[in-house]
Amino acid sequence: MTRDLFPVVVHVLLSRPGAAGREAFLLRRAGTGFMDGYYVLPGGHLQAGESLQEAAARECREETGVIPAVLRPLCVLPYRSGRHQGINMVFEGGELSGDPGIAEPERCSAAGWFPLARLPQPMVPWLGDVVELQHRGEWFRELYRGRSS
Repeated sequence: MTRDLFPVVVHVLLSRPGAAGREAFLLRRAGTGFMDGYYVLPGGHLQAGESLQEAAARECREETGVIPAVLRPLCVLPYRSGRHQGINMVFEGGELSGDPGIAEPERCSAAGWFPLARLPQPMVPWLGDVVELQHRGEWFRELYRGRSS
């Protein structure tokens, strides 16, 4: 029997108070060949030997130039998209080492703070679910079909 591989993808919700309520820092993907033009949280794949929090801190630093001093697990979103299946692990990041920006201009065409109540379009399909789960105080949503990381 062959064992399938299921990638673990970590994401970091950086948020702050804003004039219209809480805001999230989002990046618009570009030049990656996957969901380019879509807004997403900073994040990426877990590497061998890393803890989830180490991966989240690394990805946040690589993509935004800042490292959250605090990373709290926020939610888990399993996904299935075509032949791909895996786990999205979302952390809430706090106590930043500076102001986030675009640290990988070859992979990102825009970035900014956006009100959670009015997220920009297009955005990755699961981002609204992250906001909803956080609002409800829930941490898990079962397998997505037709969505991807």
